[in-house]
Amino acid sequence: MDIKVNLIKLIAKSRFHWGRISIQKQLVILGLVCISGVVTFTAWVWVQRAQQQINDSINQFGLALAHALARGGAEALSNSGNLEGLRYYILTEKGHTPALVYVVYCDQNGNVLLDPNSKESLKNVFPIYDQPLDKYSVPGVHKSPKGYRSITNFAVLMRRNNKDLGVCWVGLDNDTFTLLGTPKETNYFLFTIFGLVGILGALGVWVNYAIINKPLRTLAQGASEIAAGRFGHQITGTKAGKEIDELITAFNYMSSRLKLYDQHNVDSLMAERNKFNSERNKLELVLMSIADGVVVLDRDNKVQIVNQAALLLFDKQAQEMLGKPLVFCSDGPDAPMICQIVQAFTDSVTPGSPGPTDAVGGNSESAITATQPMIQSIQLGERIVRLHSSPIFLKKEFIGSVMIMQDITKQIELERMKNEFMSNVSHELRTPITSIKSYVDTLCNHGDKLEADVYREFLQIIDNEADRLMHLVNDVLQLSRLEEADQEIEMAPMDVRRAIEAAARAVNMMAKERDIDLKYPHSSDAGEVPIVCINQESMERVIINLLTNAIKYTPSGGSIDVTVSIEPYKDKEGDELGVHVKDTGIGIPDDALANIFDRFFRVEKKVHTIKGTGLGLTIVKKIVEKHFGRVAATSAIGQGSTFSFYLPLAELPKDDDENSEDKGDVQIFDIKSGTGPEVAKN
Repeated sequence: MDIKVNLIKLIAKSRFHWGRISIQKQLVILGLVCISGVVTFTAWVWVQRAQQQINDSINQFGLALAHALARGGAEALSNSGNLEGLRYYILTEKGHTPALVYVVYCDQNGNVLLDPNSKESLKNVFPIYDQPLDKYSVPGVHKSPKGYRSITNFAVLMRRNNKDLGVCWVGLDNDTFTLLGTPKETNYFLFTIFGLVGILGALGVWVNYAIINKPLRTLAQGASEIAAGRFGHQITGTKAGKEIDELITAFNYMSSRLKLYDQHNVDSLMAERNKFNSERNKLELVLMSIADGVVVLDRDNKVQIVNQAALLLFDKQAQEMLGKPLVFCSDGPDAPMICQIVQAFTDSVTPGSPGPTDAVGGNSESAITATQPMIQSIQLGERIVRLHSSPIFLKKEFIGSVMIMQDITKQIELERMKNEFMSNVSHELRTPITSIKSYVDTLCNHGDKLEADVYREFLQIIDNEADRLMHLVNDVLQLSRLEEADQEIEMAPMDVRRAIEAAARAVNMMAKERDIDLKYPHSSDAGEVPIVCINQESMERVIINLLTNAIKYTPSGGSIDVTVSIEPYKDKEGDELGVHVKDTGIGIPDDALANIFDRFFRVEKKVHTIKGTGLGLTIVKKIVEKHFGRVAATSAIGQGSTFSFYLPLAELPKDDDENSEDKGDVQIFDIKSGTGPEVAKN
């Protein structure tokens, strides 16, 4: 009620003062007010149109920026599977472009893949990217709802090879791209125009429109062209005055310079990009072709680069290691060891440590230590790996390390086998040589004091030890020849019983001396045995070694039985010939069967002493493998042992059997390759 009374009083007072003004002044005031109103309204219309054009340009700019970022995101997802590489670029662009409020990458389900924006920058921002995708069209331009910060949101699909990978959201601040600032500032501007036009009059309004607004509109259009990325756009002079003409000239110069800068920057960026891609491709090719494992880590021990050899050592895929800490890339009980070694090396090279230049210059002993590589061997699963870690410096700042992984399992095993072989050979040679030396010294120094029987006994011992030494040397030489990869054995198809019979005759006397019953098949026995391709001399050596071994470990009164059988293959179709040497000896412990065919392995070291070289069964295995066969052994303590070897059957050409027999030729078969017979003259 009081407001209404006051308003009535104000109107009455205004009418009173208005009535005291002359009609001429009233007309002038009304005219000025009308002109001011018209000019102010006209200015408001032009401002709205210019702002609309700026908004259209901003929409074009926002869509172009969103498309560019979407292409980058699609390329990053296709190449590395993640968008972390774009984080620094986006933050840099936000620093250069204040109007850029946020950039967010989402997958097809609306899940955020990358959000590099800080919480402060997203304050009072409507999270449109968290809304269901069916509420907003993609691609599209969407305004934020009222009550939130005035932002234009741009949504563009990330597409690669006609496949949608997700959505890129870009938000631009509307207040940054207004012609006159905020809406409140625009109202102040219009009131100012109204006041100025009221003061300057109708002529001032007309001059402002004719001389100033038109060039400004042209400049606004030019600014829209520039904002749209069409650098080099030129504005025609309007002759609106010196100042306006200078502004247009400066705008045209700026536009031409922007075009030159843009062209130069594009060319430079393309050249740098091509150079970077070329160098990166070369580096990747070199790293992937290295036989040793290569892993590049950053200062936080996260894997940045890994080659194929390292992936095999870790038994991982590339996507399981790249960008992840090394501790998560190593599995198994040995994982803590490699992580502790790498972490200790990283801790020894602190950020800001002197680089290689200072270390070489000798300015600091600690600098030399910090830049020296670390070499250490570790157990990685079933492999032994030598780690070679070196720091990486950039402008004297530690940024990471490179780790070379060499699989030295075979080298260690070969070194162990060589040392073991040399130790065993030395031990086996030393025993007979020591015995011979002792008895020779006795004969030389005290031979005239010895009785004839003792003298002959010493000579017999020397002879036996010399024979033992000769057998050992011969076994070592034969084993060396058998282990030569290119050593071929000439084989001929024959009845294996011929070799068995010859070998049994060679050891028959030894068996009779120990009262051992030796049974074996004869080549004249009834029944057919499949033909196998063998080298008779080598096969006789195999059977002699097995029979000698059985005689040594079979007590007096025991028996040895040699049998031949035909058995099917275990892992493929067809049959193979098996030869079995079964004795009633002392037997072999179960824990020794796995190593029974190893060099110098002798079970009697644990239970009793029997002379031998420890190479007989190893030679058996090597000869059988040269015949493309296999060996096996079964035993039980106190029940005897059975040593077996298996040979592939020979396939004789049906047409040439009789011709070869009539001519007295020997047919040589290549069992491994399966090629036809080669005829060799007897």
